[in-house]
Amino acid sequence: MSVLRKMLNLPDKETKDGEEGHPDASANAAGQPETSRTEEGSAQARTPPALGWAEEQESSGTLFARRAGRVTVWAVFALLAFTGLRTLVFPSDPPTAPAQPNAEAQARKDDVPEAEAQQVAARFARSYLTWDSRNPDGRAKELEVDLAKGIDPKLGWDGSGYQLVAQTIPGAVTQAGHKRARVTVDVRVSVVTTSGGKQQTVSSWRGLEVPVAQASGRVVVTGQPALVGLPEAVTYKAADEAENDTTLASSTRETVTSFLEAWAEGSQDQAAAPGADIPGLGGDVAFASMDSWSVDVGSGDQRTGTASVRWKVGGAHLQQTYRITVTKVAAGSASRWQVSAVTAKTS
Repeated sequence: MSVLRKMLNLPDKETKDGEEGHPDASANAAGQPETSRTEEGSAQARTPPALGWAEEQESSGTLFARRAGRVTVWAVFALLAFTGLRTLVFPSDPPTAPAQPNAEAQARKDDVPEAEAQQVAARFARSYLTWDSRNPDGRAKELEVDLAKGIDPKLGWDGSGYQLVAQTIPGAVTQAGHKRARVTVDVRVSVVTTSGGKQQTVSSWRGLEVPVAQASGRVVVTGQPALVGLPEAVTYKAADEAENDTTLASSTRETVTSFLEAWAEGSQDQAAAPGADIPGLGGDVAFASMDSWSVDVGSGDQRTGTASVRWKVGGAHLQQTYRITVTKVAAGSASRWQVSAVTAKTS
């Protein structure tokens, strides 16, 4: 405690009579005889009373320790004050939470590129389902373009028969992970059959699933494809038909019929409303008749109706349904309805 008192420049603690450190107590403790009261009174008259503490000369080490202690204490106080002021003026930003990995993004890294997979699968399906027993090597060479090395290009074909592929349509890509996938391809197959001594070609759609993988920077077929079923038809309820504006339908029927005739002839621009952009049918279609025409109930200078049209094409009559928009065009004091748009009908 005495060292700490010196560092903080505090006086020493005074001792009481009879306590350790008092001159009289020390003397009595050492066995010295007590003086009589007379002698004690005389001694007190001759000797000035002793002070409770006496100033001592500090050593250089003690003085340095005391000053160093003061500096340390004040430095700690200053540091705490500065830290508190800095936190108040410049509050620290809350810690940023580490970015969590996106599981979906991680999974996509293992996916096969869909566009390339569909392209490879469609080309491979055409070669795979095309064969000719008179030229078996031709099929093998085409398959080797997309087939992974080391796989037999026959892929289960016994080398007999004749079959052609007219069309392939790539569909869904099912990712299997680790740069692997399966691609569904719709294939239009044509088979030549003989009946009654006459040959005929029979075409049908087949479903084919092709296994692919990405390796060395490209997509390749990794094994035998498999024939699969095609989706079946489902039930669909069409939207209710709009109420018919019989008056407008009757007054615009001839206008719509004239436009359809001009459309088949390739002169639709002359019959359409100004500014309308309706591409031609190509010149190989002839107009047969408009079986029905109705206009939806509404208002304004632009109305839409439904037309059932019969075309002559490919030696047959083909009936189709259109949604036709008519617009009222004014010229001076006169006005008339003209066709401004033609689209397929959405049920």
